[in-house]
Amino acid sequence: MMDTRIYACLFTVILLTLSACDSGPKAIPAEGGSNDGSSTGVFSGTAKDPAGVVDPAVEKDLHTVVALESLPTEKYVYLRVKEGEDEFWIATSLQEITIGRSYFYRGGLLKTDFPSKEYNRTFDRLYLVSQLVPSDHGSMGSLPTSPTAPMQSTVSSSPLPALDVAGNTRIADLMSDPKKFGGKTIQVSGKCTKVNPNIMGRNWIHVKDGSKKDAELVITTDAPIAEGQEVTMIGTVALDKDFGSGYQYGILLEGGRLVK
Repeated sequence: MMDTRIYACLFTVILLTLSACDSGPKAIPAEGGSNDGSSTGVFSGTAKDPAGVVDPAVEKDLHTVVALESLPTEKYVYLRVKEGEDEFWIATSLQEITIGRSYFYRGGLLKTDFPSKEYNRTFDRLYLVSQLVPSDHGSMGSLPTSPTAPMQSTVSSSPLPALDVAGNTRIADLMSDPKKFGGKTIQVSGKCTKVNPNIMGRNWIHVKDGSKKDAELVITTDAPIAEGQEVTMIGTVALDKDFGSGYQYGILLEGGRLVK
């Protein structure tokens, strides 16, 4: 009889415990963001995000894009941009945009099927970008810059230097016999495949001309060059340059001047 009463008491305690646990709220509040109706939703946690994913590659890479179309809102601006042969949309903080101008940005959060309330449209692919910088001035905060080197943001208007080697020099010829060209002023033509802007007061561009498979020539310049741009440049060949911080080059074209 005593055992029966004990079991009954234990059963009652278990029922009361389960009832208390079940009386709590069922809804899980959404993370971040306020319900302020003034938000555009571009960088807000309240925006509907049906299929947004992070693209790991763009978290590390520096992008050079050309602005093709601008759709401003109260706080943000949507931009249709071109990077190489690829066209896509980005969204960033509201700023004045010049169509046809080149811009740099790092990172970006990829959103697919992103709805814009302001323009009543859905972007198939959109990158949310926190900082967009014109290619001809300013610097990206995550890039190593020299505190003693002034930022060169204007293209020199002085006459182009005379060539030591007539005509265009092929990258294949430079790579096959660097000492032959050391210290000489030459002209090269090719396609810009990569840009590292505003490092040690200059832009560092990578150029390919197809004369040697996968061979790139790095050129330092104060000219604003966009990735994918076809260029002809004059500069002086430097050999075995070591700038520290991992910037070491067996061959480098310094002081690049844009011919076209």
